Parts: sequence; C-alpha cells; structure tokens
Amino acid sequence: EITRDAKEKETRALWKKDADEANAKIKAGGLDEATVEKLKATAKLATQQATAPAASDDAKIGRYLTVPSGTGMWNFLALTFCLMVGTAGLPHILTRYYTTPSVKQARTSVAWSLFFIFLLYFTAPAYAAFARFAIYVKLVGTQIAELPRWVTLWQPAGLFEVIDKAGDGVVQWADFVVKSTDFVVLSMPEVAGLPFVITGLVMAGGLAAALSTADGLLLTIANAFSHDLYYNVIDPKASLTKRLTITKILLVITALVAAWVATFRVAIIVELVAWAFSLAAASFFPALVMGIWWKRANRTGACIGMVAGLAITAYYMIGSRFYDVSWFGTQTIASAVFGLPVGFITIWIVSLLTEAPPKDVQDLVASVRYPKSGQAYTGDPLGRDIGVATH
Repeated sequence: EITRDAKEKETRALWKKDADEANAKIKAGGLDEATVEKLKATAKLATQQATAPAASDDAKIGRYLTVPSGTGMWNFLALTFCLMVGTAGLPHILTRYYTTPSVKQARTSVAWSLFFIFLLYFTAPAYAAFARFAIYVKLVGTQIAELPRWVTLWQPAGLFEVIDKAGDGVVQWADFVVKSTDFVVLSMPEVAGLPFVITGLVMAGGLAAALSTADGLLLTIANAFSHDLYYNVIDPKASLTKRLTITKILLVITALVAAWVATFRVAIIVELVAWAFSLAAASFFPALVMGIWWKRANRTGACIGMVAGLAITAYYMIGSRFYDVSWFGTQTIASAVFGLPVGFITIWIVSLLTEAPPKDVQDLVASVRYPKSGQAYTGDPLGRDIGVATH
C-alpha cells in the first residue's frame, strides 16, 4: 500500500533521504544542543512520512507545508470578521461611491469593488504557497555553485540569503533565509522561469496600487479635516476658495507626516494594515449600518458611536501590545471585535436619548434602502437643502 505507484515510491524515498541526512549529521557531532534537537525532530517527521500509509498526494504535499501558527480558532475567526467589516468601512473606498449618480449604480459599484477585493484576498495566500513550492523545487538539492541566475541577481538586495549551514555545498531548505517578504512578491515571476518583463509588470502594478490607495487616503483625510471639521464646526461661512486652500494645505501636511513615519521603516507593516482594518471597522461600520437601516439614528449618535468604537479598539491595541491587557486572548489585529459592539450600542442609546432626525433625512435613509429607478438625492449630505433629482 505504501509503494503502490511510482509517485508514492519517489515521495517516500525523498522523506527517507531527509531522515538519513538528519541522522548522519547528528552522529557526526560538533553541533549545539538546539541544532541537534531540530535535527531529531526533522528525522522523526521524515521517518513517519516515509512509512505512514498515506495517499501519495497527501504525502507529497506535506513536504511543502508547515504547521499553522498557534493563534487559535477564536483569533482566526475574529481576524476574518475584522477584515470583512473593515473592508466595508475603509474611507478611501467609501468616498468612491459618492461619484455614482444613483443608489442603484452605487450598489453596482460596490459589487464590482468587492469582487476585485475578493480576488486579492483569495489569491494572495495561493501566491505565497506557489512561491514556496517553486523555491523548494528550484533550490533544494542544488549545488551552491550551480544556483539559478535569479539568486545572484536578487541576493545583493538583502531581501534573502542562501547560507550553506551544513558546509556540504548543497542547498537545503533551512539554508534559504527570507529577510523580507517583499522578495516573494517581486521575484516570483523569475523564480517560476518567466521573463524579466513580468517582474517589471508586477512592480508597476504594486506601485500603482500603493499610489492609488495613498492618494485616496490623503484626499479623504484632508477633506475630513477641511469640510467636516473646519467648515462645519469652526467656520461655516467659509468661502469655497478658502475651503479649497485649507484642503490643499492639509493634504501637503498629511503627506509629509506619512512620509516622516515611513522613514522609520516599521517592520510590522502587516500588523499595521490589520490595525487599520480594525479601526475602520469599529469607527465607521456601526454608523454606516445604523445610518442606512435605522431611520431613528441621528448625527449625535453616529458621532459619539464612532468615537466610542474607535476609543475601545485603540485602547485594546495599545494596552495589549505595550502593557498586559488581554481580553479572551484576542490579538491586537482583531481588536475591532470589542469596538464594534460598543459602537452599535452607543449609537442606539444616544440616538434614542436625543432628538430624532428631520423627516427629510429619514426619507433620504428610506430612499437608500428602496431606491426608485433612475433616482438620486442631491444636496448637502448633512441634511441641508436635500432634494430629489431624476436622471
């Protein structure tokens, strides 16, 4: 059963070879205790895989997989939930829907944007898995003197390193050290044997995506300060020219601050992105849902709810990372699971305790849920001079 076909026999032979090599290094001696323990674990795993009565495909794919990190099911589900609702609350994406002429077309725009976001989320893990597989096939077992050309081209960049730890002149999986995950994204086309021009397209695509996201966020931040804070709170009588000037100034200031932060080259980029999703989810998602599906929700409730959700989420992020705060063992990247319910409850309570929104605003909410064909609302989104335009 173990050697029922050629593929099975080949896979078992590879595992047995790994076990023999690990045992030989242990017998040779001269290794520190940590290395010996690691080799023993490798030998044990390889021996089990070489003799276990598993299907050939299962046995073969096991060589390229590692055990998932021990975050637990709760953190996995919490992170998935935060990414899901965080996507719905990303401000630079929400502002894109303001350009649609009707509610119906806004919904179509949402569907298309979520489709492409899904493609990104769905293919990113597969991209990493294929990269790992390609590197394993191309490098492991290769002589150091016969490494592929892409190794000599990319290694000087400092993104990865090939170290002959065993000193036998043959590359093992442990000899390949990835210092930056950027290497996986940028070099994958060359690793897979594709022309260098494909690498250029990947770089250009990544740069374009980064610039479009940065532009959207800069505009959103600048407009939030100039319109929502300055115009609606500080100087409601400000002219359009003055408001545009303030927007441009704030845009430059925001860009400079972002560039200054980027100079620190923070190594926790993935964690920072997850934090952004959690903050967006806790701040905007409750107000977005309650504002559309509950006509009684008002501006006061939405503002206080956003602040409450943001405060709870930020508190847990800071407390969990720098202090000993831990609620149910939740990681900081899933902090929105605490801020979201606080935001919903706060909006509900504050809206009930304060004055109901005007009837025209409630009609606007109803039109968002049940739009008439070709109909769109125009005017100030805060409820001033709202009218209906038919296109």
